[in-house]
Amino acid sequence: MTLRLIFLCLICGACNPKIIQYSNEKAHYKDFKTFYLVNSKEDHLNSAQSEEVNSRLEPYLMEEMIRRDYRTDANNPDLILRYEIISSTEVTRNNNQQLYYYNPYPINRYNIRAVILLELIDAQTKKLVWQASEDIESSLRRRKEKDPLKGISIDLFNTYLYRAGDAEQDESLKIK
Repeated sequence: MTLRLIFLCLICGACNPKIIQYSNEKAHYKDFKTFYLVNSKEDHLNSAQSEEVNSRLEPYLMEEMIRRDYRTDANNPDLILRYEIISSTEVTRNNNQQLYYYNPYPINRYNIRAVILLELIDAQTKKLVWQASEDIESSLRRRKEKDPLKGISIDLFNTYLYRAGDAEQDESLKIK
């Protein structure tokens, strides 16, 4: 019974997406009231994929900042919210030599790994205020939503619990 429980815990733990986050404890959170959203200059997806993902993701990122009472300001923002989707493709070649037959045509398998990275940067000092990233692949496997990018953005922002102009974290900002 104990072995089954340990095994179940390991499986459940492996199913949860891993979020890596950093918060700068020395940042002046009470001074931040406005933000501006930018995409990274470097794009790791092809242009069609990038356009589709960006057009779906950006409203969710904006929504999370506005829910925290931040206002958008393109001219003089306190914070820059930068996001990037980093992906890589791993090709595995199987020469298809089985025990009983030989097939001269190799089979290629493609494994795509992708991570979404969010950063809040103090626009005045250019120092990192907050950063969070999540493995998209493992997150997509466990999600059943119509658009999982919304859930991913919520998961990431659940690690940033500051309201605009407030130096104290607000646990009520977490969405379960």
